[in-house]
Amino acid sequence: MRQLLLASAMILAAPLLIKSGAQAAPFLGLTVQSGGQASFQSVALGSAGGSYNFAPVSVGNFTTTNIGTQLFSPDYVDLATFDLSSNAGGTLVITLTGTGFTTPLGASSFLTQFTGNVSNNGATTVTAQSYLDNSDTLNNPGCAVGCTLLSSVNLGGSATASAVTDGSFALTEVITIVTQGNTRLSLDASVSNTSGGNGGGGTGTNVPEPMSLALLGTGLAGIGLIRRTASRKID
Repeated sequence: MRQLLLASAMILAAPLLIKSGAQAAPFLGLTVQSGGQASFQSVALGSAGGSYNFAPVSVGNFTTTNIGTQLFSPDYVDLATFDLSSNAGGTLVITLTGTGFTTPLGASSFLTQFTGNVSNNGATTVTAQSYLDNSDTLNNPGCAVGCTLLSSVNLGGSATASAVTDGSFALTEVITIVTQGNTRLSLDASVSNTSGGNGGGGTGTNVPEPMSLALLGTGLAGIGLIRRTASRKID
């Protein structure tokens, strides 16, 4: 009887492991760089993600006043609000990274969207690039190491690109601003999966872990052995 109870418990536990998996808590990391100066901030979110307002920063000739971000598991990162100003112009690079994504797994499509307003007394160019990072690295300014470029869009643009995920990855947005003279900007950039999950309106696929499958198989084999033993005793 004890053997039967143990085998049954192993089978009951296996679906729980298959459902939960091993998923790291998502993080949001924000790097703002200009004029040889850089500011980095990060925050850990709950398993489903959420919204977070980073503290305003001043680097080079730029000052930010409002930085609102969002990360929703399994597949959505948004620099929802980024307000900044510059009195003398220059180049500013903003890197927003969301880590801890585990779905979708394999080939997927990702949508990059970039909107905002620019008010200035000189020429200004603003571009947004989105990246997939299968190394799942949080602090990687400019996504300079180990990243796969998804899309590059100008202000007011959007683009869709395909990429392959390995089940543990980060999504990154890199916004580059080059301006002259007095400038005020308000930006919103996002990258999301369109193959399924929150960003695409579907649900991600939970892939059973090898240990969970092994546990399930051991439990089934144990019950079969117990039944054969019991049948022989009856005969």
